[in-house]
Amino acid sequence: MSAFLADTLLLLDLQRQLAWNAFLSRSLARKLVPLVAATVAVVAVGGISTAAGFSLGRVLRRFPELGLESLLPGAVLSAVALLLVVVAFGTALGSLFLADDLPRLMAAPVQRRAVFVAKLLDGMQWYYAVVAVAAGPALVAYGMGLGYGPLYYALGLLALLGTPLLPAGIAALLVMVVVRFAPASRVREFLGLTAALVGVSCSVAGQTFRLWSRQAAGFGGGIPARGREREELAAFLETIRGVVDLPIPSLVAGRGLAAAGRGDIVGAVAGTAVFLLLTFGFFAVCVLAAETLYEAGWTRMQGSGVARRRRVVERAAASDGWLANAPAAVAVAIKDWRVFPRDLTSYRQLLAPLIAVPAVYFNLFAAPSGRRGNVVQQVQRLTDGTLDLRGVGTAAAVLLLCAVMFNRVALTSIARERGGWWVLKSAPVTGMEILHGKLLVAAVPYVGLSTLLMAAVCWWNGFGPLGSLYGWLGVEALGLGMLALNVGLSVPAARLDWDDPRRMVSGWGAVGSMAGTALIGLVGGALLCLGMVAAELFPPAAPYAWFLGLACAVGVSAALGWLGLRYGASRLPRVGEVA
Repeated sequence: MSAFLADTLLLLDLQRQLAWNAFLSRSLARKLVPLVAATVAVVAVGGISTAAGFSLGRVLRRFPELGLESLLPGAVLSAVALLLVVVAFGTALGSLFLADDLPRLMAAPVQRRAVFVAKLLDGMQWYYAVVAVAAGPALVAYGMGLGYGPLYYALGLLALLGTPLLPAGIAALLVMVVVRFAPASRVREFLGLTAALVGVSCSVAGQTFRLWSRQAAGFGGGIPARGREREELAAFLETIRGVVDLPIPSLVAGRGLAAAGRGDIVGAVAGTAVFLLLTFGFFAVCVLAAETLYEAGWTRMQGSGVARRRRVVERAAASDGWLANAPAAVAVAIKDWRVFPRDLTSYRQLLAPLIAVPAVYFNLFAAPSGRRGNVVQQVQRLTDGTLDLRGVGTAAAVLLLCAVMFNRVALTSIARERGGWWVLKSAPVTGMEILHGKLLVAAVPYVGLSTLLMAAVCWWNGFGPLGSLYGWLGVEALGLGMLALNVGLSVPAARLDWDDPRRMVSGWGAVGSMAGTALIGLVGGALLCLGMVAAELFPPAAPYAWFLGLACAVGVSAALGWLGLRYGASRLPRVGEVA
């Protein structure tokens, strides 16, 4: 036991020294930026937590008949514990299976149990930081709002100290179970994709809050009768009380803290004791169970995938398939389409626009409260209804969504190859064939998705077939030009040594992509609107203006896309070479 404790403390001290030395080796800017960002985050989250705790405390102090004093402590501790399960899962996965020092530690003259415990406790300081910032201010301000005494704050400190243990133990056990069925690297990619989906869902829910909150609250459908309203409120409060009484450790701690605030010493001590017993006991059980699975899981990970990769290679050698019979550009595209579904980090690039586009759409097209109407309606009102911008806005929204989504795929075309770039570079294909294949990778799904969206929105808005066709042609022409330009820029902007998917391309490459995309969108969009302008100024020339605008927009988009591809092909031999 003494040797295990000594090895664990030694490993923890070495981890602390490595982290400190890594921080000191950074440049001054890389030291200051994280500190400033952390300070801003602490102040923002702590301020919101304090305001929420104090406000709810004052409300419950004014209406003691509600009987919900244990609601906020239990809810805050439960929310933080749920957040820590997700955070601890990713941390435990990286430290226990994906760390670079694991092979050396497994061969070092220290106990395997010490390695496991040290890796598991490595992220505990971050868990306590989350608890201190997110839950600590809320509990303190809540006690101040209700006028609680010192016993509440003392037991609150114990609750904060015990909160991270249960999530850490559950996360460690989940990691051991999951890694027995899937490689650790794939689990990390899936975890990142899940986090991106959660972020997109929260963003969409926030942007549409004023729409669904009104329906949930019953606004717009008439005010319910006062008696029925009281019955619904009473039923809602009874449901909350039932949830608060559940035998969940964090809710048990909340009931103990509420008892401490009321002066019920027996109830406070009993609730806190049960919480600590459940927390520490379940943490110990999870750690012991995870420890028995750790060595077997780590050993399995070292040889995972070898047999599967051998079977894939044998099947590929037995059947040439499309790659051997298709043209060079199509073969490059097929190769990427086969690899892309297995790289879950690539899906995160497609999800990024789903965060920004709902914000733009609902702020432009959703009518706010009052009689002002949305932005499109205000513009039509200013022009006395002579300009109908619904079609323009719809086509622009579809172009924005699809272009932003697939431009990232086009801009990272070369960088996604990483070490496989040398195989592709030595293949008997020309540079333009490679870029044409990369263009197909993004262009085919772009055309499919944009066509589907345009058909859906045109049917929903009741647009005519001629106008719908014109809008679809404009979206396809501008979008394909943007993709071609970004494929060309992907050559000089590529970083083959990236570890973070967000750093596949250089900074100037991202700036050039945004500038080129904006240029095609603004110039092409203005040309596509020539027919609308002509219909107002000189109606007889409107049909010719519509045709001329579409032809000029196609020409500008095709010219810029072709120039981008030519520039990329000329720089392709320099990719990966030392200057």
